[in-house]
Amino acid sequence: MALFPVYGVFKGDFVPHLVAVDTDDPMAVVAEKIAAHAVGRRVAADPSATGYEVTIDGEPVLESTTMGQVLAEKKLAPLHWIVVGWKHG
Repeated sequence: MALFPVYGVFKGDFVPHLVAVDTDDPMAVVAEKIAAHAVGRRVAADPSATGYEVTIDGEPVLESTTMGQVLAEKKLAPLHWIVVGWKHG
């Protein structure tokens, strides 16, 4: 359990944010932390969405995968870019 800094951006937003995520956070929580900076501010809520989807280096990541697992598998450096978007279906 440790804080890890990432740059997060929500699809459709033009402002990236520096977000501290915990290595124990699942991607669903990481997505919420990033989305909180954009949805309802510069990105309209999507009532047809079933949640958020996290993409790292162009590849979607399962909601249940923890940040620590991603760090171990992908060898991410601090301040790596994480993209969050709407999940449909």
